[in-house]
Amino acid sequence: ENLQICVCGGGNLCHASIAAIGYFNPNVAINLFTRFPEKFDSKIIGDTASSPWKEKGDLVGKINKCSSQAKDVIPGSKFIIVAGPANIHGDILTKVAPYVDDGACIGTVYGQGAFDLQARGIFGSAIETKNLTIWGLTNVPFICKIMEKGKKVRIIGPKKHLYVASYPTERVDYIANQLSLLYYIPAITLPNFLCVTLTPSNQIIHPGRMVGYFGNWDGKSPYDPKKLPRLYFLDQKSADEIQYMDNEIQAIKKAICLKYPQIDLTQLLPIKERIIKQYGAQVSDKSTLKTVFNTNKGYDILTFPTVQVPGGVIPNLGCRFFWEDIPYGLSILKNIADAFSVKVPNIERVMRWHQKLMGIDFINEQGKLVNVDKSGAPAKYGLITAQDIVSTSLPSQKKAKLQQHFAIKYRKRNIAG
Repeated sequence: ENLQICVCGGGNLCHASIAAIGYFNPNVAINLFTRFPEKFDSKIIGDTASSPWKEKGDLVGKINKCSSQAKDVIPGSKFIIVAGPANIHGDILTKVAPYVDDGACIGTVYGQGAFDLQARGIFGSAIETKNLTIWGLTNVPFICKIMEKGKKVRIIGPKKHLYVASYPTERVDYIANQLSLLYYIPAITLPNFLCVTLTPSNQIIHPGRMVGYFGNWDGKSPYDPKKLPRLYFLDQKSADEIQYMDNEIQAIKKAICLKYPQIDLTQLLPIKERIIKQYGAQVSDKSTLKTVFNTNKGYDILTFPTVQVPGGVIPNLGCRFFWEDIPYGLSILKNIADAFSVKVPNIERVMRWHQKLMGIDFINEQGKLVNVDKSGAPAKYGLITAQDIVSTSLPSQKKAKLQQHFAIKYRKRNIAG
């Protein structure tokens, strides 16, 4: 099939997506929407030497058209792939929204950050009037690292499976089939987007680890880099912090299922079970959450994000552990918890620790979300109630009723605005 797609971004996953999709689908025209088009060659080379794909040699994907202007690359693109962190999703969606074709499929290779609700807030009723499909993956297709910006990327570990959700929910089989062909990785369908948004992953792992290890840091004293443990070689306090927040996610799951029993969240597993399912034999000791992390070969080489200062290193306060996982991770969990009247004291406590170092509050002393306009919280788009939160996850028979709900909601917003 002759298909035009557009990859949006400029980082590791953007490079690897172009290389893999282009190699496995030579008839697909790949456009690129990026802030720095001048840095990109006409093709991306994917080095697979250290991956299970090594017998394939280099994966080469050609770029059909590259631009920093959405109007140049979005029209005509049936599939739009946002390949970047959650904190840039909203900006990309806002820029591409005026130019998407009727029937286009817009999604992300990392769907956490309530991508569906961001899309709902930005596209509004155009999702229905233009017959758009929103989709997202639970986890990225591969571990990858840029070797030469705009030219070459190392693909280290392609996943065995992709897990995808869509809105409307009944289109997930089509999306899964298309992604399987594009990435050459089997895609497994999820019943709804809440299975993606609430999956316990970076949004609790990174903050839990930071509080667990650096919880008593005074904000300035340096650490000896030689004495820092590996990022995912947990001490007991870090494991406990992650577990506390995971328990609160499971409480949110329970509340959603009680109020909306038609929503299937059976695939929303506790974090220990989720990691074991994802990594399988790579985990040699499955007895506790701590040992699951510490004996997982997939976590072996990763290190804390730090910056050098006189006398050693300190945590990198500008990294994604702060600016993605708090405003586009824990803030979203807190927003959803509030909608279902679920108490999440550990998530709140971890948010407060981080925001003291960030210089901006996302939760106040009374436990209310603040500065939602600087976060990915659904409240940013006026999505506050339980019905708002589940709007993109209900089975299709509820679709007509929800279309009416949002037509009224966005009409009121436009009048008020």
